[in-house]
Amino acid sequence: MSVDGLDGDFFHRASDKPQKALILLGGSEGGKSWSDQTEFIQELVEQGFCVLSLGYFGTGELPTDFRAIPLEYFTKAFHWLSTQAGLVVPNDYTVMGVSRGAELALLLGSRYPEVSAVIAIAPSSVVFPGPPRGTVDALRAQHSAWSFNGQELSFVPMPYSWTTLRGMITGKRTRMFEKALRNAGRVKKAAIPVERIQGPIFLASFTRDQIWPSTLMSEQIVQRLRDSKFRFHYEHAAYDAGHSQWSIQPCRTNIVNFLRERVLTSARERLVAAPKDVLNSTAQKRMAEPGGPSNGSQPIRSETNRTSSAAGSRR
Repeated sequence: MSVDGLDGDFFHRASDKPQKALILLGGSEGGKSWSDQTEFIQELVEQGFCVLSLGYFGTGELPTDFRAIPLEYFTKAFHWLSTQAGLVVPNDYTVMGVSRGAELALLLGSRYPEVSAVIAIAPSSVVFPGPPRGTVDALRAQHSAWSFNGQELSFVPMPYSWTTLRGMITGKRTRMFEKALRNAGRVKKAAIPVERIQGPIFLASFTRDQIWPSTLMSEQIVQRLRDSKFRFHYEHAAYDAGHSQWSIQPCRTNIVNFLRERVLTSARERLVAAPKDVLNSTAQKRMAEPGGPSNGSQPIRSETNRTSSAAGSRR
């Protein structure tokens, strides 16, 4: 699909009624990386989704560099989907992103009512700068990854330190991002207002993430949702695995279950099934059974605002 400056791959099956659309966003690798996940996309299509694997830099005529990507670009995708009459349910889109694509998914959900659910895999809780081209570029002026109305969004800069230099050289950057997150003033300005998302949220993080602290940032997102008494369902599962290893079976299963239980439902069923005054009061954490698997086969920690009267336990 190449129209109106968009570059994406659109997957669907024949249907006698419009289907919900799922927009897939890759990370800092650029291009349309989700398009290579043909088995997973086939599973999503069989579940009843139209799937748009959307590039936003590093492919076709799109920008080469990942910096100041205009959020308005994605409204073009929303509009294109809305014109697929009889094929796509208009203005009711789920956005799923991995790593920097997860950061983007949360941003889009917080700004655009067309986004009705978000799946964020190894997400960020704040806006970060676009990745530098190399170590030298990292020491120059930093730029936000995203822009709106021609202005870069506020971001948390990478500190000029040995920690940053070491992370850039080795590729193990978690401590670099952890140090950046200590900048309380910039974190406050660059925090993603996830409480504005008008639908359910699924967060997947990885405790052995060596790219950035996805579990820490997912917990920050959950805290923000809890503090705002977020009225939609949300959940966070942390896996004993490396950065964005979403394809491990439990994570993949939870993603599909979330889509089936929370997206292929009525708007009413997306809300937390609990009285308003006790929303989020039953959030809970559970550790893996003693002596149980620790190779990423199960989430080692999970949290949800779902109550016993909600959709039930994961299958």
